[in-house]
Amino acid sequence: MPDLYLDAIKNKEKKLSSIHGDEFDDLLKIASTKWVEYEPIKKPSFSVGVDSSWNKKSFQGIDLFVIDSVAVSSHNHVLGSRWDYGISNITGDSLSAKAMKMEIDLTKSVLDQKPDYVCVDGSIISNLVHNKNVSYRENVQSLFGNDQKSDVLFISKNSTSKNQFKEFGSRAADIYYYNKLGYKTGFSLANKNNFISDTLDVVEIYARLTAYVPLIKIEIINRTNITKPEIQNLVDGLCYHSIKGYPYCLKLAHQSCKITNNDVKRLASLYGFKNEFGSRDSLNE
Repeated sequence: MPDLYLDAIKNKEKKLSSIHGDEFDDLLKIASTKWVEYEPIKKPSFSVGVDSSWNKKSFQGIDLFVIDSVAVSSHNHVLGSRWDYGISNITGDSLSAKAMKMEIDLTKSVLDQKPDYVCVDGSIISNLVHNKNVSYRENVQSLFGNDQKSDVLFISKNSTSKNQFKEFGSRAADIYYYNKLGYKTGFSLANKNNFISDTLDVVEIYARLTAYVPLIKIEIINRTNITKPEIQNLVDGLCYHSIKGYPYCLKLAHQSCKITNNDVKRLASLYGFKNEFGSRDSLNE
């Protein structure tokens, strides 16, 4: 390993050039035209985080699975929860699809409480790509009525989307180039993602709520005409209850719903299951 590290240091620039390519500087210039430096003004807001988790363990050909989803306010009030568990043969994809549905059901249930923002963990674009179930898409669409007052935001820390810069020869995801512009607070102008345009109108915004922290990606449905002042207002509201540039309600939701291997083992013990020789734990995080 010491020799490997020395070689990695020696060839750092060469390896990075394979990612950057000849178009790197041009891509940064294009990204800078879409980026707005903005210092958020914290605006009091009522925000709710929605997240889910699943885990399973195999016992001699059968799976013991657990799914959990919660909605938590930034004041750490649990506004709703959903869960499921069982014994069957089930794949990780199926569990993930069930968890996605729980998140949307919970989001619906908290809208009656008129939060300013409902922050759902993850990318709705990715969810729709991986979950082809028509009922899931219809469930998502039903969130957005004509009298909708709350902003439903899908927020992720990472992204592999190349929607904005692929035509200019990008090799990395869009978020990579925005991150390379610097460490000041601000946001990108709204950009419609056409990858699922036949299903839903989704705009994506990259934002840094606090200086010197990584960006977050915000996806909004049915707001293709969102203006720069409206994005500023959105950033102000999200910043009010954020920790290190990340909505606190989402951090709380993640902590509340996370299902660890030990959790599954305790449930297995309750049901009298013993470990299958040579079996391994499976965790989706």
